Amino acid sequence: MVDMTTVEQLLGVPPGYAPWRVADMAARARILATWLSSAVARDLELTPGAHAYLARMRRRMTTLHTLGEELATAHGLALIKGVRIARYLPDGLLRQSGDVDLVAPDEAALWRCALDLRDRYGAVPQGVSILTSLDGPRHVGVMLKWPAEEPHLDKPMGADITTCAFCGDLAGVPVRVTPPAEDDMCGLFAVAEERFQRRFRIKDRLDLLALAEALEDRLGDRLGEVVCAAADELALAPELRQLVRKTDEWVPVSARWQSVLAALEPLAAAEKARRRPGRPGVYRLRFGFPLDTTPGDELAVRIQDGPDGPVAATPLGTCLLVEDPVLTPDALLTTSAT
Repeated sequence: MVDMTTVEQLLGVPPGYAPWRVADMAARARILATWLSSAVARDLELTPGAHAYLARMRRRMTTLHTLGEELATAHGLALIKGVRIARYLPDGLLRQSGDVDLVAPDEAALWRCALDLRDRYGAVPQGVSILTSLDGPRHVGVMLKWPAEEPHLDKPMGADITTCAFCGDLAGVPVRVTPPAEDDMCGLFAVAEERFQRRFRIKDRLDLLALAEALEDRLGDRLGEVVCAAADELALAPELRQLVRKTDEWVPVSARWQSVLAALEPLAAAEKARRRPGRPGVYRLRFGFPLDTTPGDELAVRIQDGPDGPVAATPLGTCLLVEDPVLTPDALLTTSAT
């Protein structure tokens, strides 16, 4: 399903387009390194600068993949996406990624992992997410960043660590704590879950094609039954249906996946009907805006009242808790003066 021409199919490259124009399309679609890797595999002529950039991106991904495996093993975490999806792409085709996604079994494991990253790379928290509900345990997430190999040109390296696999949309989709056990199934729904954060991108469609092929090879005639059951259980039938449908518009999916697409339609309609305020398992988000690096005295978040609102003491420092992750100028001025 995926080969070295798939990226250009997903980009919608017209026939005979000059490579520099394709590179521009790929850069605007945030998939330049992936396209460059496909160009190298097809023996297209590239500039020394392009080769250097691709080599740097390959080193980046090798670092992130190795780091993810090390952290998962050292701290008992589950690794999501990343190398778990990249392994399904053809040899030589680079899957781009900005960070490592990890799911911790509890808060203490999350903070041990975060402190490990601080000690290894000087990683700093970009923010802390506190998820609470009336009918479930608290969940925590931390987003960490540290400099890339070329810190002034490339996005920082990063890690997202959470105590739940999927957070939902914080409105009508519940938190789902445990990820699917199989890497291909976990990757499929982790990509579908991205729709709650942003529109699907070409990278997501490429992931879908790679995972679709792996799942079909593994499940055969059971594909529809297994995928639809998981979509219903994980409350992701609408998002998965949209991902498959949008991918199929550019690169046709197999007959089995066409059947899955049809079977998802009633499940998606039923799931949308369940998305309403008060649904069990839906959480409230408070975002922790870092104020200092003074560590708390335990491997957990401790929330207390501060002069300008609730604050959270964490092992990486103190955070101001706000309902909106985008602070207003007034809030920033107040925070700076505290």
